[in-house]
Amino acid sequence: MLRKPITFRNVPRIERVTVHTMVKEAASDSAHLHIAGMMLQAITNVRAQAHATKKSIAGFGVRAGQHVSVTSELQGEDMYHFLSKCIDVVMPKIKDWRGVKGSSGDSSGNIGFGFTAEEMQLFPEVEVNYDA
Repeated sequence: MLRKPITFRNVPRIERVTVHTMVKEAASDSAHLHIAGMMLQAITNVRAQAHATKKSIAGFGVRAGQHVSVTSELQGEDMYHFLSKCIDVVMPKIKDWRGVKGSSGDSSGNIGFGFTAEEMQLFPEVEVNYDA
């Protein structure tokens, strides 16, 4: 047997959720990064932090020190609210949602998946403002 059976005594625990987005358009106009940060803050209810790139990447047109991504780290009650919104509201609205791949995790217990810009608009906080 390769894997221990899951019982009520050894159920995996969720410690934190990190929501991250890279905004390619922010390389030319920082307003896109500001909008992405506001959108991330509305969805997660946690202040988003901008990150500067460490290296220049000519293929993407990014220079070192340029801010092109924002991240929110969720723990506790905010984490559970965000996960329940993802699972109960957003994912069922996606027409061709095939689920999260089994290979999307690593050996440390991390799982990574992404939403497109159109799928991000399905969050209730964004949907209300997007219609306006």
